Amino acid sequence: MNTDIRQISPHAVFALLDLELPALALVKNALSQARQDDALTELHRYLTRRSMPGWRIEDNRKQQLIDYVRLYCADELEAVMKTADEVVEQTFLFRFPWDMERSRIPVTFEEEIDWRHVPDKDVEWAYMLNRHRYWVALGQAYAITGKEDYARAFCCQLEDWIDRNPVPDKPTNDSLTWRTIEAGLRCANWIKALSYIQDSPLLTPTLLAKVMISLHEHGQYLALSFTGWKKISNWGVLETCGLFQTALYFPEFTSANNWRQLSKERLGETARIQIMADGIHWEQSPTYHHEVLVCFLDCIRLARLNGLELQEEFQQKVQQMAVASLYWAKPNHRQPMLGDSDDSDIRSLLTYAGWLFQDAVLRFGGYDQMDYDNAWLFGINGVEGYERLTAELPPNLSRSYAHSGHYVMRTGWDEQDLYLYFHCGPLGGGHGHADLLHFDLYAYGRDLLTDLGRYNYSDHTPLRKALKESAAHNTTTVDGIGFTEVTDTWSFSQIAKPTGCQWISHPDFDYVEGSHDGYRHWDDPVYPLRRILFIKPFYWFLVDSFSSLQEHTFSQHFHFAPGTVQMEDGTLICRTKNERDANLCILPVHVDGLQGRVDAGVISREYNLLEPNQYAVYSQKGKGTVSIMQVLYPQPAGELFCPLVEQVPIYRHTGELVAAAQAEACRIIFPERDEEHIIVISHEIPSSHLDSYVVEDVQIFGEVVLIVSADGQKKVTVIR
Repeated sequence: MNTDIRQISPHAVFALLDLELPALALVKNALSQARQDDALTELHRYLTRRSMPGWRIEDNRKQQLIDYVRLYCADELEAVMKTADEVVEQTFLFRFPWDMERSRIPVTFEEEIDWRHVPDKDVEWAYMLNRHRYWVALGQAYAITGKEDYARAFCCQLEDWIDRNPVPDKPTNDSLTWRTIEAGLRCANWIKALSYIQDSPLLTPTLLAKVMISLHEHGQYLALSFTGWKKISNWGVLETCGLFQTALYFPEFTSANNWRQLSKERLGETARIQIMADGIHWEQSPTYHHEVLVCFLDCIRLARLNGLELQEEFQQKVQQMAVASLYWAKPNHRQPMLGDSDDSDIRSLLTYAGWLFQDAVLRFGGYDQMDYDNAWLFGINGVEGYERLTAELPPNLSRSYAHSGHYVMRTGWDEQDLYLYFHCGPLGGGHGHADLLHFDLYAYGRDLLTDLGRYNYSDHTPLRKALKESAAHNTTTVDGIGFTEVTDTWSFSQIAKPTGCQWISHPDFDYVEGSHDGYRHWDDPVYPLRRILFIKPFYWFLVDSFSSLQEHTFSQHFHFAPGTVQMEDGTLICRTKNERDANLCILPVHVDGLQGRVDAGVISREYNLLEPNQYAVYSQKGKGTVSIMQVLYPQPAGELFCPLVEQVPIYRHTGELVAAAQAEACRIIFPERDEEHIIVISHEIPSSHLDSYVVEDVQIFGEVVLIVSADGQKKVTVIR
């Protein structure tokens, strides 16, 4: 329990202010006559009446904004009011969509709040408590209802926190209340809450002065905390955003100009270092990509409101991040759960970016109407302007982000369209998972194959480490050993690196392949290769091949969204059994020596939440070149049809049978369309005339070839 209370003289605020500013003339005059309490009153009057952009809701349109969120954002408003009512009772449950670490069990403090409380050994709960996002809910509840209970809870809790949590002598990350990341987030949340509650009589001149003193302490603390690690970490961005907001909302501080300049420099530097050339954040987690993005957007919005010009290169980089998010998103508008990420809807962020940059394509990815959070940010004028901004279809469907190692295949932008996301990029630090060659698959309105999420960040929970392992992803392993060694919540030892990524996109197909070096350090090195071919708009063809000198067991892992999964004996065909939703059939091409099983597992679609799911594992023993091939065939709700799949022999043009270690072919028969496809995969790059093969009387030359037979005609396409 944090019981020590420090005594803060509100009069100390005057030493922090530039009293030569004309706006503070009455404050200065009162001080010159030794009327310190009157000076506090004048400061309070000035701060709560100033016309700083973004500091208060437009009084003449406030009721229109309230009416709008009541009419169009009822669910979000209900969640905000519920949170505000709980916080009045000192009950805390972190449930907002972009709360980084949500909680499931409410915690109530019957007496004073213990700001260092750690339930169930999860320190992230204490960190969330000290970020004070829930005070924004109190502020909005007060702005909507005018009830002083909300303002009283805010003022009492804020003063209690200030009194019981003195700033450390130097920046530290060993504190539950004063880690630098919390300090940065607090600044933004305090300022936002203050802007809604500033008219309450409970925000007294004395309390406002104490708040300013604490915000100044936060600013100094953040200004001194920047290191080389912060330049590469999302922490540096979140902290800089808080410092920038403090500098701009309180230009009366003598340090404000210095903080503003520091912030501008740090924003440019963190964006340059952390955002890769294709617009994706280097930490390889959509959640943290989006946390960084929203902080950058906040800074651009605030700078524009105050007539400041941030670097054009910086703003372009931020817009590029938002475009990457648009293409990253699944047809249901949710981000992949790559790395330490949750199953979050990103339309609010695209709405924000679309309106801020006046970008019609980003507007397409956002909400049809401005959502709750953005309505509060931009006011009713923004709501009306967003309505007038025309949405424009993105220029591409499938997209590669080769620099960061992300590849997206899709058939369109409707929620029923087909989508596959493939990852072949670097680990991304502590928030990364052992997920090289992982893919997500979504079709006909449903997640079918998915990442399992993160669950939590506590080492005392074995599941945290398990969900980071290779086998917890839709990828491959060798001899039951992961290609990247996970040591604890944030650390790795042996880290696999991506190799050999290739991407081809065409209106009729998409193709991606990738490998990694995760098993090359073994005494008998193993070289995995994953190839995925999308025949639009029907199905994917998956080929996993492995090369080694000695015998190993090679395994594929498939993790399904919650629902029933079954595998047939003999054929080893694996099917989901969703009665009213889309389904997936996994159809092995050859089953000789192939083992398959389905087991029960868990999935974590948000922090601290677990749900049951099922997963399938296919395994094959062998040496030399060994391959496992499947057709991945999604079915819309109610469809029972699955194509027929069989292996096809391959011959050289000179007549000799080609060994499977060199090349293989698969026939896929669609009786209802009177059509069949043959896909030929060469495990060795064709390099001589002898590698010109004959398949079903068709001579070909290529590494990946598609032969389509329909309407009595055969069409040959060399894909690679």
